[in-house]
Amino acid sequence: MMKQMKNNLDEMQELKLLKIEHTSYTIAFWALAISILAQTFMRHNSFEYLAGEYIVFIPLCLYISVTCIKNGIWDRRLKPDSKTNLKLSSLIGIILGFLCFVSSYQNYHNLFGSLAAGAFMFFFTGVPSFAALSIIRKIYMKRKQVLESEDESSEK
Repeated sequence: MMKQMKNNLDEMQELKLLKIEHTSYTIAFWALAISILAQTFMRHNSFEYLAGEYIVFIPLCLYISVTCIKNGIWDRRLKPDSKTNLKLSSLIGIILGFLCFVSSYQNYHNLFGSLAAGAFMFFFTGVPSFAALSIIRKIYMKRKQVLESEDESSEK
């Protein structure tokens, strides 16, 4: 077993460090997401160009998702409901649909075909995103109930 080192921080410093780590995580997460989108948009979407980003981004997404659900945490501001899931999945679909439309129009200069490609991307990212968020929401709700019942039983 590894020896645990002494913490030299007082409570205020510990809180500040947690905020710094949170901000660092947020910057890394969104920088990776934007990097992946930018490289895909610039037609560098083969695995060899994006492998490094995916190797960091995918485990980061999985870790934060699994640990938040395990601890009964959904989000600081968003509510775990169908309306929020619909808004988020629509936003994802609109962004990716627009990027697909622009990319298609740049390559083929066909307005109707580009609109169709954008609509296709909107539908085939928005719908699965909504389904995935809905499934994750149900798992979260079950886990939250388990945690709440454990808290109630430990209080008695």
